[in-house]
Amino acid sequence: WIDAASLDLLEVLVRDTASMPLLVVVAYRSEIDPKVRGRLLDLPTYEELVLEELSPSDVEPVIAAKLEQQFGGGVSAVRAVIDMIAERGNGNPFYIEELVNFLKRHGIDPSDPAALTQVDIPESLQALVLRRVDSLDPRPRQTLKVASVIGREFNEPMIPGVYPDLGTKPEVLGYVEELGDADLIVRSRQGDDAWLFRHAVTREVAYEGIPYQMRTRLHEAAGAYLEQRREAIGFNLDLIAHHYWYGENQEKKIEYLRRAGEAAQRSYANSSAIEYYERLAEVVEQAERSSVLLKLGEVLELVGDWDRAEAVEREALDLAEAAGDLDAVGWCQVGLAEVARKQGRYDEAAELLNSAAARFGEVGNLAGRGRVLHLAGTIAAQRGDLDEAGRRYVDSLAIREEIGDRAGIASLLSNLGVVAEYSGDLAAARRNHERALATRIEVGDRWAIAVSNTNLGMIAVLEESFEEARDRFEEAMRLNEEVGDSWMVAVGHNNLGNALRGLGDTTGAKAHYAVSAEEYRSYGDRWATAFLLEDVAILAMDTGAPIVGIELLGAADTMRNEIDTPRAGSLSEELERRAADCCSVESERSRARRRGRGLDFAAALAHVAAFCTAANMPADS
Repeated sequence: WIDAASLDLLEVLVRDTASMPLLVVVAYRSEIDPKVRGRLLDLPTYEELVLEELSPSDVEPVIAAKLEQQFGGGVSAVRAVIDMIAERGNGNPFYIEELVNFLKRHGIDPSDPAALTQVDIPESLQALVLRRVDSLDPRPRQTLKVASVIGREFNEPMIPGVYPDLGTKPEVLGYVEELGDADLIVRSRQGDDAWLFRHAVTREVAYEGIPYQMRTRLHEAAGAYLEQRREAIGFNLDLIAHHYWYGENQEKKIEYLRRAGEAAQRSYANSSAIEYYERLAEVVEQAERSSVLLKLGEVLELVGDWDRAEAVEREALDLAEAAGDLDAVGWCQVGLAEVARKQGRYDEAAELLNSAAARFGEVGNLAGRGRVLHLAGTIAAQRGDLDEAGRRYVDSLAIREEIGDRAGIASLLSNLGVVAEYSGDLAAARRNHERALATRIEVGDRWAIAVSNTNLGMIAVLEESFEEARDRFEEAMRLNEEVGDSWMVAVGHNNLGNALRGLGDTTGAKAHYAVSAEEYRSYGDRWATAFLLEDVAILAMDTGAPIVGIELLGAADTMRNEIDTPRAGSLSEELERRAADCCSVESERSRARRRGRGLDFAAALAHVAAFCTAANMPADS
């Protein structure tokens, strides 16, 4: 078992230490949640080692060692006892250990041929552990059950704090020591009051043995105990939310699911945020559900689950419209517009933004109007209307400055830098991006810092400062992996391909382009794919595969026409010049361009993959 926040942390740890001589070992049981295992499998350096049941030849030495530990070296177990333990244990060392412990507790002599006729041995590991738990004295048994509610790991003082009926702190400490002596729990850190269940099965059995109503009361008591320590609420927010979720105090359940979700979203613990918002949406009143779903949609959009983000935000919109909440309607339409924009559905996105602007105007929401103008500027830029984009950005910037939105100001400086770049003014573009980066560092938003590094890397490519570009893109990708923005990671691979192409590393460039192509395919992102096709076309034309390159330009022509996003004039001129330089016969260029224009989205990306994974030799030879 692993909670969502710990899984997020594990992913960041593994990715950030990938180049270090460090081995991270994760132990889990076969019943692991398939979604959790899937995320482990997605880690680039992950290897799974399956620990199968012990073989018959390995089982007997384990049995012999455990019998010697419990009964002394002078005891020679009869064959029937050894065979019973081996058969029942099924190669599971913990089960074998518990069987031997059972014989010891019941005074069974393993050297006695009649030993197995003297006692009824439980048929399963869980039943065996349950028999052992039930054999404890009442107070230690109750202590074990309270501890099982607290968690796999627990602190001694928390047990009487959660269930005072157990007795005084010294009395409870004595019960905990008894459980330690019985080898049911072990100290998790020497010298302090933290303990750990020795095996997950022991905790599961103790927990399942608590009646439901008592279990919910204990969870609520655990949440209240942690909540009382206000100086540690931030540190324990996930635990408090966990305990109140399994309790019946709806007010506390809602409060801490919301607080934990918002905290997880701020820190880009995306899996945790999704889990908390999903739970919160189940328990809030209908009037609040729309705002919760909108937050859920924001996180889903960030992690690249655009289809689900759109579905969730449409549900939020329906709820907001039914409630007559114009402000919520506007924000839901903004969220839907952003998903549509990322997929190249510009007309739909513009229509949603126009409607949102009207809603925000009716309720006087300046922040909403500023966001609408911002996104409208981005759509105009992607469609090639740089003058309109600049006007929208400047209007949005004025609103952001009026309301003191520093993060929004930085974002607009970044976008104005992109407009300057597309207009050919690289010096102005760099100034805007550097101002945006400085503000974002002050604000401390890792995702936004990654965006600024990406934009400065793009300027470095255009200035042919390819080493700076590579460094900027690598830092941006590191940050995007940390915050879980998989779409921006895909963009990062595209950008790194460009930087390595400029440095003459053809093999490295191809590898990054291939990864980017596969990710864009999964997202259905035609806007980003058009740029990728052109970037790979340049590499192909520069490395002796001119026909492949011109075909990819033709495919990019079609894609840009489909989503109504024309090339900037300077880019168009550069691509035409390169095509003419590498293939001087106009009729050959025209035929290759027509073939490329006939490729659909999937076929175009397949063409990229074929070129990038082919051996390093002229593709047109």
